[in-house]
Amino acid sequence: MTVPIPEPALAPATMIARAKALRPMVRADAAAAEDRGFYSRELHDAFAEAGFYRCLQPRKFGGYGFDVRTFFKVMIEIASGDPGIGWCLCLASGHALQIGSCFDEAAQAKIFGPNGHFIAPYSPSGPSPDAECVAVSGGYKVSGKWRYCSGVPYSTHFMGLAPLKGEPHQGGPTKKLVTVVVPRAGYEILDDWHDMFGLRGSGSNSVVIKDAVIPAAFVNDRIFASDANGSTPGFATHNDPLYGGLFSAFGAGELACSQVGAAWAALEAFEAHIKETKPLFSPKMFKYQHHDWQRIFGLALSMCHAAEAVLLRAGEMYLEFAAARRFTDAEAMQLWGMEHQASRLAWEAGYELFRASSSQSIRDGQLMQRLFRDFATYRNNPAHQPDFTAARIAQAYFGLPLEDFDLRN
Repeated sequence: MTVPIPEPALAPATMIARAKALRPMVRADAAAAEDRGFYSRELHDAFAEAGFYRCLQPRKFGGYGFDVRTFFKVMIEIASGDPGIGWCLCLASGHALQIGSCFDEAAQAKIFGPNGHFIAPYSPSGPSPDAECVAVSGGYKVSGKWRYCSGVPYSTHFMGLAPLKGEPHQGGPTKKLVTVVVPRAGYEILDDWHDMFGLRGSGSNSVVIKDAVIPAAFVNDRIFASDANGSTPGFATHNDPLYGGLFSAFGAGELACSQVGAAWAALEAFEAHIKETKPLFSPKMFKYQHHDWQRIFGLALSMCHAAEAVLLRAGEMYLEFAAARRFTDAEAMQLWGMEHQASRLAWEAGYELFRASSSQSIRDGQLMQRLFRDFATYRNNPAHQPDFTAARIAQAYFGLPLEDFDLRN
């Protein structure tokens, strides 16, 4: 089965231009998105019409099959309107890449469906202690609760890690974790993404599944593989290196998009501030004319450019490694580290801009305050911080066994 592509001749540059054009609409919804926990139905419809959910989806199944660099650039543009909304969209649309890479052709056809409309969060951490995936007649039965399912509000499917229990005759669970794909009718979305310090519009709700039975083909153990090297089902199905990479080389880049976008938004807010206010000790000029604020702006501008360049280069290298069929943990950790450094540069730019802003610009409802909260919330998670993951990068470089993350906590 082949699903028609909505716009067969659409160019990546047009997709990026659409994202830029929607920034005012994103910015206008930001405050309300914080209150409701996710972006509006109007924005969702605009994102769907623009094709953002199909950016990485295989062309065979109704997507555009654009490269990772294009996807990152689109998401940076949306995140520069609002990082929480950008986060929600990015993690709702990005996981078409894992379906297209790690599942066989028959499973992809069923998951993407007859019209190619696919939106799915992926929760690789945090299943409840009672979560399980167990073989039953007709497939697998899935139960449990998953937290931080960013991108779930308008989802068509849920993706998450679950402990795989052995066949009934084997008795007792195994330690193996698998990815399950559950269609929308099989899960409940909890209204529990409130009272967070920042990224309140990211739609990171919890999901509850009660005895949902899914086809065996919707259970997969490849997404956290340590070696692709052209051996993924998607590479063979689509003859495209886009579907020949590793999730560990992509996931940190998804999240970095929100931070790079936030840095550009902070620079925008700071520029507006220094063009309309004057220094306390130099009241005859505006701040943008004073060397102290010029220095802050120049440093932050350079950091924003560098952060985006590093992230987009990581997207390019994803395809280069896959095309050369030399994609293992070493390459994945190299890209992971680059994506973390893009986030670090974005944080540094945001902090410099925040500290040089006046108290008036960080009151409730002001853009700079919201951006600072978004930066701080992201950086509060150790999994997103370069120094917490640098050891794994060194281990991969030296050919040593990689420390396992406990993905169930």
